[in-house]
Amino acid sequence: MRHTCARVLVVAAIAGLLLSAATTASITAQGPPSPARYKGLTSGEWAAAWWQAVFATPVEAGTHPLITGGAIGGNNRAMFLAGPVTPAGSPRVTIPVTIPAGTTLIVPIITVECSVAEDPPFHGENEAELRACANGLLDLVSDPQATIDGAPLSDPGASRVESPLFRYGPLPADNVLGLPPGTQSDAVAAGYFLVLPSFSLGVHRITARASVPDFGLATDTEVIVNVAPPAKR
Repeated sequence: MRHTCARVLVVAAIAGLLLSAATTASITAQGPPSPARYKGLTSGEWAAAWWQAVFATPVEAGTHPLITGGAIGGNNRAMFLAGPVTPAGSPRVTIPVTIPAGTTLIVPIITVECSVAEDPPFHGENEAELRACANGLLDLVSDPQATIDGAPLSDPGASRVESPLFRYGPLPADNVLGLPPGTQSDAVAAGYFLVLPSFSLGVHRITARASVPDFGLATDTEVIVNVAPPAKR
């Protein structure tokens, strides 16, 4: 099934936060309805960049951010964080991550994409079909939620966003989609995304949960995040 369970819907960790619940709620409220840009990109454009980075990463020895979780370095001192989706009832997955101070985190609580190159249920022939596909799959998600150092994230639904039409590829060999190397495709993503500026130094525990009953999938991920000081020169 070419890692279908791993990439149907992806849950990612919110990382590096030393924020009060009130501050977190304020950030969440600035989700998709806001036209504001951060480092030149909207939340939807960051969602597209997240998927482009994920698909550009090859599977190595059975590991990949969509399969085992982890971090992917991005542009503009941004880092993309992801964790696995597993069959419903699976044990919680714990992922340790170290990030440098001053890093922006692009964080989907849960996200999905559809493209021209993929088979159903991830397939569309044009932008309208791709947008309907991605949003239709995201509508199947139940109860997305997250905690930051034990404090619940306020109103995760307010962070729902969809990407503009974007292009991924050329895909590497051993890509997570199982498509021929060099494949390129138009795509659209939808998800619950947070674009979070750099945070304080220290170790933090983040949990993210959601379920997708129609696919028999769920996520229960804890990420232990160490925000490290910049390396001395």
